[in-house]
Amino acid sequence: MASESKQIRRAAKTLHLLQVKQAKSVKRVGELHGKIEKATRKMRPLETKMAQLEQLTANLRSRNDQLDAKGLRKACLIINSNSGSFSKKIETPEKLIAMLLNHGIKAEMHLKTSSKEVRRWVRAAVDQKVSLVIVVGGDGTIEDVALSLVGSRIPLGIIPSGTMDNLARGLGIPLDIEHACELIGAGITRQIDIGAIRTTNKNKRTYFLESAGLGLAIALPAGQNIKKGFWGKLPEAFRKMFELGTDPIQIELDKGQKIETTIKLVTVSNAPLWGLNNLIAPNAKMDDGLFDLAVYDGLNDLELAKYFLSTGNGQRVFNPNVHFYRSKHVHIRAHQEMPTTSDKDELPGQEELDFEVIPRAIHVIVGQGFGLNWPVNAVHSVPPLTDEQSPSKSDQAAGQANLNDDAEHKVEDAPSQQPESILPDLH
Repeated sequence: MASESKQIRRAAKTLHLLQVKQAKSVKRVGELHGKIEKATRKMRPLETKMAQLEQLTANLRSRNDQLDAKGLRKACLIINSNSGSFSKKIETPEKLIAMLLNHGIKAEMHLKTSSKEVRRWVRAAVDQKVSLVIVVGGDGTIEDVALSLVGSRIPLGIIPSGTMDNLARGLGIPLDIEHACELIGAGITRQIDIGAIRTTNKNKRTYFLESAGLGLAIALPAGQNIKKGFWGKLPEAFRKMFELGTDPIQIELDKGQKIETTIKLVTVSNAPLWGLNNLIAPNAKMDDGLFDLAVYDGLNDLELAKYFLSTGNGQRVFNPNVHFYRSKHVHIRAHQEMPTTSDKDELPGQEELDFEVIPRAIHVIVGQGFGLNWPVNAVHSVPPLTDEQSPSKSDQAAGQANLNDDAEHKVEDAPSQQPESILPDLH
């Protein structure tokens, strides 16, 4: 009894110390949260003014045949004209250059021929200290450009023209080309994270924007089979994971938290969407300094296939056997070489992997992205999680207002006046 009383007193004392420590932490978190909220309240009106001024100046430029070159931002424009929807959305590079001019951007165009060329153009743009790099293409081309900007202060503008456009949807980049150009013209930025993978060769790092991990090299072809309608091949694709053996995989997270799984599918996500608009990390944010790790345990091959099928088209799915964790670092150790993927690139099989978040690595012009902790509320054109983007009610109203405004100018033939509410004292 005496020993039990001693244990109770010791536990009670420890609990009290933890309570005091926790109370201090709560106070500190509250103070930091208050500072962030105050800074955010100051930032939002600035972003609203930026969006309004962009619309105003774009309207004025559209009526002026002679643009003042001194007022234009110089940009490096990299285009993948072979991307999924380029010809449908944009038609020609020359048309896009004219649209960007209307939004105050003078672009020097480069047509993508290879990823190596893309990286060379971006490095040259950084050396020349251009004010902006713009990429036109799908997720693969965006990743090539974005990862080449790591460490620079040059903002990245995105004009999505891919098949799936996962990054654009997560970052709130409009799929409508005119709205994407308008967003770039406003120039409202956020700093986003990237992921880094260290393999057995500790001196070499591979970077990714969306997701990486084990088994994705199997899941991606399975997803492509879904798209092509090859339903019968799905279990066969996932069955390959079970043929890799039953030895457990050890996963270690921040502060020593350890996990074991026998399923050879582990996803480490920086962004919420991957593949064919698969919502594999529904709560992932690209600006929070954390990975969203998913462990698929207790599922057989058919159940895995069904799960990945159900996450397609941006669908949020709950499965009690899929466990999510958040961590800055992830260390994975296996007893055999495992199929490893970084975004859509397959890496040589590895027995050991280190994943690390590099916070605030890239400056990107963004909108109301659900993959952001701090989305830009000043813009109203929000892409859907899947499919094409339809004009919103505010877009339609703005379009009608522009038509009415144009009609008035044709009748009155008078110059427009700048609304005082849009041109305030910016100091």
